[in-house]
Amino acid sequence: MYSMAVPGTFRWVAPPVTRRAADANETRFAQLFDEYSAPIYNYVLRMVSDPDRAADITQDTFIKAYRKLDTVTDATSTRSWLYRIATNTAIDDMRRRRMVSPMRDDAPTFANRADDRPGPEAQVMASTLDERVQRALDTLRPNHRQCLLLSDLEDMSAQQIGEVMGLSYAAVRTLLCRARGEMRRALSAEGFAR
Repeated sequence: MYSMAVPGTFRWVAPPVTRRAADANETRFAQLFDEYSAPIYNYVLRMVSDPDRAADITQDTFIKAYRKLDTVTDATSTRSWLYRIATNTAIDDMRRRRMVSPMRDDAPTFANRADDRPGPEAQVMASTLDERVQRALDTLRPNHRQCLLLSDLEDMSAQQIGEVMGLSYAAVRTLLCRARGEMRRALSAEGFAR
């Protein structure tokens, strides 16, 4: 809709419906962000084991979600849709990092350089239950880790996990069974008794 500001010149004036729709989208996105930002961050953190990377991936997830918000028509699938975006963004990040190798430090090593290994206190802290479980989780294959996290931490059903991972119900059940077996073996290697 155009209106004449000065005779001979035009400027764009958005119709009231468009403005209301934009406000509705903003409100909807704010609600999604408030409800899902912390769970998505925790899910991604478990996948990548790095708080800074998890924060970046979460931010990228919500940027992508904002751009595609108008494509979600079914409110019941919003959760699965967001987790699928987060999963794909995390997997892309992991692939990108696998292709990048750290540069070698050509600086000479000094004998009096501080030992960067954790001290006794840090070693005791590292042996806590959560860290041992996280280490075991880190040894799982990425698709096993993802399936286990969605099931046990995010409390999703096999059907919802299938929507996130793009798998059938039967495939999710099989994958979940294998992931739990792999996790049991990893926990056993960490010193947890069967």
